[in-house]
Formats: sequence, structure tokens, C-alpha cells
Amino acid sequence: MNRSYLTAIIPHYLQMKANYLFVVLLLGTLLSCKREGDNIFNLFEDVSVTLHMENEHNIGTYKDVAVGDSIFVDFTISSKSKDMHQVWIFYNGAGAAVLKIPLGEPEKRSFRYVYKIRADKVGESTFRIMAVDREGVFMGDGSTSVTYNVLSDYVHLNNRVLYMPDSVNRSSACFIDLMEGKTYTYAEAKLHPEKIDLGMYRTYTVEPNGSLTFKYNIYSLQASPIPFGAFDFTDLAGKGRATYFSGIQNNQTSAFLNTLTSGEAIKTNAISRKTANLKLEDLKVGSLFYFKTPDEKYGVVIVNALSGFDNNRYLNISIKRQN
Repeated sequence: MNRSYLTAIIPHYLQMKANYLFVVLLLGTLLSCKREGDNIFNLFEDVSVTLHMENEHNIGTYKDVAVGDSIFVDFTISSKSKDMHQVWIFYNGAGAAVLKIPLGEPEKRSFRYVYKIRADKVGESTFRIMAVDREGVFMGDGSTSVTYNVLSDYVHLNNRVLYMPDSVNRSSACFIDLMEGKTYTYAEAKLHPEKIDLGMYRTYTVEPNGSLTFKYNIYSLQASPIPFGAFDFTDLAGKGRATYFSGIQNNQTSAFLNTLTSGEAIKTNAISRKTANLKLEDLKVGSLFYFKTPDEKYGVVIVNALSGFDNNRYLNISIKRQN
């Protein structure tokens, strides 16, 4: 091999070898400095929650209860290595804790408490018991949640449609049974007056400018006289259901959906509103009224929609009533 060739290539070879060794050493240094991050599944194991079951009212992680029941959640929350500053009760889907309990010095590692609830809203509710530190940072909840299911004590009958009475053919369904939500024509109501809680009709007023103002009205078959004169119930006097209504409250859609969420709440509000009327006039969208049936069952009706078209005049209602 040519001596001059070797003289030229050896320095190049040595440089490549040096570069390779540098890369190997750099990788070794980086790998030796690698640090394992915290395991997210172990971050909050310091906090534990124990649910005590020493009382018949105490519940564990799940229990079915009736409306009005008292619920006790007797718990101990503990932290192994870090002081707790507060204990929070936090319901799923809520924007903030419903209860924040500040802890005294002796309680910062272990705290026992009885959280008391009254079951007043039908359906499931789930909450967690969690600890936070002095800065309000979540420390853990023992991976424990508590769910109580308030069994329904009312029935919700949605979107029942009553059509304007037809004084000629008498074929429109303008009567309703508020217990089942079934509608009836005039002929059917005559055959089954014991099922009919209310009938509906519409009146109008001619305004000075010639326009018409309509009023949507309801009545019990015990109203005397029956306010819709085209129907004759004189032979049924004393035989129909005596269903009574409260006064009308307007703009009550939110209350119907969010406040009247148990049979007990419906009954309490109905009694306070004094169900003593056999007819009501001038219902509007969002109007709400309570009712009491002959067997002392209470309920509530909300007006969802009204139609003013002569070929399709109707009243759309939803009903909630006690079981």
C-alpha cells in the first residue's frame, strides 16, 4: 500500500473514531441521569377514607332510600405523612364543595365526622370526601365515593295534548285523567266521568282594533254550571270526579323542572297554595297550577305550549303527581 496514502487516511480514521466515542459517552451520561417521574396511580395513596356502619341510618358506598329519609355518612379520613387542612364534601358535577370543614391541630392526620343529609330529591346523588392542604391543593379522597339513590315517590307524565272542544262533531279529545294522562272525547267522558279530572275550552275577546284575544281555560266536572255550555253533563251531577285546582302561577317552568322533584315537595306546595277551585281561566305558556283529586292525591300541571291555529287548537301540558 502506498505510504503517502496511509499517511493521509490515518488522521481521518482517528478523528471518526474519536467522534464515535464522544457520542457513546454522551449517551451514557444522559442515560445515567434519567429520572423516573412520579407514578400518577400512587400520587394520592397517602389519604384514606373509612365509612363506619354502626348505625341503621349510616350508608356505605351505595344505598337506596325513600324521600324524606335521614341519611348519615359516618366517616374517618386520615393522612399518613402530611397534615390535612380542610375536609371537603364535593358532589359530582358541582362547581364547588357543599361543605368545607376546617381541622384543628389534633385532627390534621385523622378526622371523624358524621355528614347528615335529608333525602329530598329523587334520583342518584354521588359525592366524595376529600382532604386539601393549607394551599387548597387536593391531597386525596381514598378512591372512595358515596352514592344514595332516592326512590321516586311521584309520576311524571310528559307532553299530554288536549284539543279544543268541537261543539259540532264532539270528537276532539278535550278531557284528561291526571292520574294516567289519558285523554277523552266528550262521548268517552260521558261514559267514564269517574276518570275525568279536567276539561278544557277556549274563549275570546274582540279588542277595539278588531284583533282577537284568546283565553285557555280548564274546569272540573263538578263545576256548576259547566262553563263550556255546548257540553251537557246535567245527568251526571254528583257522579264526576271532584278535582280541585289551586290558583295559577305564571313563569314557573324552572320550578316545575328543578324544585318540584318529589311527591312530598309537590304535596307541600299544593297544600300551601290551597287547592279550592273548580275552574281556572287564562292559562299561558309557563302557567303552573296544583290539583287535589277526590282520593286526596296531590299533583301539579305545567303548560308547555298553546296553539292558536283554528284547525289545530290545543293545550300541551305536563303533569307530576304523587304515587
